[in-house]
Amino acid sequence: MGSRVAALVRDGFTLHTAGPEQAPTGRFRLGGPALLGPKDDWPESEDGPMTLLAVMDIDALAPGLDVVLPQGAGVLNIFFAGNGDRYDTFSGDFVFESEFDWKVVPADPETAAEVPPPPTALAPPARLVRAEPVPALPDPGRAYSGPKEDREEDPQLWEAFAQVTARIPEIAGADPNEWPFLNVPEDFTEDDDEDGHRAFGWPWPMQGGPFPGEHRVLLLQLDSKDGYRWADNGMITFDIDAAALREGDFSRVACYTASC
Repeated sequence: MGSRVAALVRDGFTLHTAGPEQAPTGRFRLGGPALLGPKDDWPESEDGPMTLLAVMDIDALAPGLDVVLPQGAGVLNIFFAGNGDRYDTFSGDFVFESEFDWKVVPADPETAAEVPPPPTALAPPARLVRAEPVPALPDPGRAYSGPKEDREEDPQLWEAFAQVTARIPEIAGADPNEWPFLNVPEDFTEDDDEDGHRAFGWPWPMQGGPFPGEHRVLLLQLDSKDGYRWADNGMITFDIDAAALREGDFSRVACYTASC
């Protein structure tokens, strides 16, 4: 049990657009062209070409990760199609509504080539991304808050983890400016400003999921910033079953959107 509880503290990354003097993390970016293999086409939904949200440079993140990654998936292209997606000329944001369709397309960096969006696609401009490593903790209380079919039924694991996290304020000196308060659910601190993009680790909690699961792996969570807006200033999250990730089966990626 002890090793399983310890494994719930995961390696993750906060994601930030790279400034003029900042080096991006490999080829990680928001929007722009996709990085697709020679046999891959730009995916479409029934309404036309999907929007490329991000190209994740998994090879660049791998040294700081504690999950088993598949071969041949050095980059991941994250595509999305929602209901009523549009470009807001007033705010300059790309606005996305509830999830309708999505697809994660892996590629081998050795053979992948840049592919521009089709003329009819909603095409956010490329923004280079830098990833900063951070330890990430789940909210044990939310392990019981999801629909019964989505829960991982192991109350002993989550009760043990809750006992460990109850001591965090004592260990950290209750200073919200120190780790781990910058990366824990609002239950642990009065500073409940949970925002920002992130990869791996654990997502910020949202209405409707994803709910913490020992065998689920966060791939990407995007906030309403950097030209993206999810409905009423919400977030979008992509996660996957750990076994599917090991096997490279990205057809089993789940997508969740939530807003205020």
